[in-house]
Amino acid sequence: MKRKIWTKTVPISKLGEVRLVITEKVTDEDDENPVKYLATNKIDAPSAHIIRSYSYRWRVETFFEDSKEDLGLGDCEVRDSDGASRHWHLQMLAYSLLRLGPEPSASERLVSKASSLRSQLEHGLKETIYNMFSWVRDQPDRDLDGLMEDIDHLFLHSEGSL
Repeated sequence: MKRKIWTKTVPISKLGEVRLVITEKVTDEDDENPVKYLATNKIDAPSAHIIRSYSYRWRVETFFEDSKEDLGLGDCEVRDSDGASRHWHLQMLAYSLLRLGPEPSASERLVSKASSLRSQLEHGLKETIYNMFSWVRDQPDRDLDGLMEDIDHLFLHSEGSL
């Protein structure tokens, strides 16, 4: 599918610089919403990356809706970060198992969903690496040991946790 893409970086008060991306599907069909207007603070990201990230939005929205309504994420009452982390990981596992669970005559759909999940995970990893490099670039006064210590503190450390 071909797209026309327009992009511009503009300053917005109280937000700083924002990249605007307008994308339009080039198609002969009667498409209900051929034009999308996107805004991001990822100024250096390629337009294709921004559009691909937006394409995952619906999956993210349904994930959180299903998680809150059906899997108890909205009712989570934990007192420490280890408990919250365990609850979050178990909830994501339950959601994944339900979404990827076998259907009586749907082995092809299972393979398709697994492929889609792989694509989402790959995109998430790329996004994380991109964010990490951007963060490191924005820390010019820090030495490597200090940066690694900050990264290490981002992860929960507890004996016997998941």
